[in-house]
Amino acid sequence: MALLMTCCTFLVNVLCLPLHLIHAVGLYTIYKRVLPLCLQRISRSYNKKMHDRKKELFRTLPEFNKRDGQLTILEIGCGTGTNFQFYPPGCKVICTDKNPHFKKYLQKSMDDNDQLSYEKFVVSSGEDMKVIDDGSVDVVVCTLVLCSVNNIPQTLREAQRMLRPGGAFFFLEHVVASEPSSWTYFFQHVMQPAWYYFGDGCEVTRATWKHLEEAGFSDLKLRHITAPFFFLIKPHIIGYAVNNSNMKPCLMKACRLLCLVMTLPLHLMELTGVYGVYKRLFPLLAYNITFSYNDKMHRVKRELFRNVCRYASSDGTLRLLEIGCGSGANFQFYPHGCTVVCTDSNPHFESYLQMSMDANKHLTYDGFLVVSAEDMKEVPDESVDVVVCTLVLCSVDDVQRVLREVRRILRTGGAFFFLEHVVSGGPSSWVYFIQHVFEPLWYYLGDGCRITRATWKDLESAGFSELHLRHIEAPQVSLAIRPHIVGYSIK
Repeated sequence: MALLMTCCTFLVNVLCLPLHLIHAVGLYTIYKRVLPLCLQRISRSYNKKMHDRKKELFRTLPEFNKRDGQLTILEIGCGTGTNFQFYPPGCKVICTDKNPHFKKYLQKSMDDNDQLSYEKFVVSSGEDMKVIDDGSVDVVVCTLVLCSVNNIPQTLREAQRMLRPGGAFFFLEHVVASEPSSWTYFFQHVMQPAWYYFGDGCEVTRATWKHLEEAGFSDLKLRHITAPFFFLIKPHIIGYAVNNSNMKPCLMKACRLLCLVMTLPLHLMELTGVYGVYKRLFPLLAYNITFSYNDKMHRVKRELFRNVCRYASSDGTLRLLEIGCGSGANFQFYPHGCTVVCTDSNPHFESYLQMSMDANKHLTYDGFLVVSAEDMKEVPDESVDVVVCTLVLCSVDDVQRVLREVRRILRTGGAFFFLEHVVSGGPSSWVYFIQHVFEPLWYYLGDGCRITRATWKDLESAGFSELHLRHIEAPQVSLAIRPHIVGYSIK
């Protein structure tokens, strides 16, 4: 499918050569003059279909008004002013757009929405709004704009610069389909060259949510939705992000520093080699903890692993390799008759692993390999049907390298199953705070475990043909490891 998509995209690019030429000689500017008229009509239809979504999104705007003040909203790429009807009465609006030809259509929306006060219309790109002072607005709004800016991270940095601490960035954007194997994803990439010109620089293949996750907002409320439109722009994201308030990050850094000081004896033990004694004891500790974890996560694990048998080879056999098998806590969930290859970087797990093997006679075991997840050269290329990894990617040195090894040893069409604790998605939450403060101590107690990893980002960029991933809250486990991701990806 990837080869077909590349060929079709090339064909569309060839068909777009006249448009490339028109753009190169400067004639495309004529279309920029006509575009506001086209968008005025299209936006009416869009607003009608998305009315309830927009109303729900913007109803929280008053919450970001500074005490006893007038709510100041800056809209990036305001276009014809289709969002004005959703803004609370009495607020002050600053309008910006890179296309000056929107101004007369914008004026009509201003006249129709006289419950608002309008400060000015600024002709500027989203990446450079230097005419707006730092920390001067309560809210920045951006709808169907991040698809067409040249640099999303720079636009988000500008939004953060203009927002006061505690202010919010509201967004509603169409994005690329999250499933690379879907036809929506296929046609988004194939039609992108033509769409770019008809949409005045619009790109339908952007994973904008990743930029928002990496932008450094203190809190991010983001949802993926399906909009009732032409299938190329059906996938949308909607939500808001809160700008950093300076106090909590400073407190977090101070507390983390204190925790680092407290772990100095552990650093010294690691440097002198004494920490190696703990590595011998860790399997006993992990063996006892996994019984409790398995009880609490039994339903989640059973649901996850019930699909393992679907990836058996054409001859009906199933060869499964588990990375970081530990004491074999997952064996009870594997299908009857499959062959299991066990790997772990800690050789002292072997005696506890043998107990799990003896207790799970429904499986066939093909040895225990003492190898790091980043380097499993003992395992031949494309030699297994399924790879399993639970609570391991938190402690490896290089997540991306581990995922490359997984793809190497998996046969084409094989699956990688994972269950991992991750960093909290809300930087303003106390879970996020606790994770960052106590990570120095947790690292040693958990034998290299890191509780501040956004592992889902590594999985999204690993190059699997399909990724099925869910964020869950693990029940009754320690607060620091409550946020989890669970799912599988296909090679």
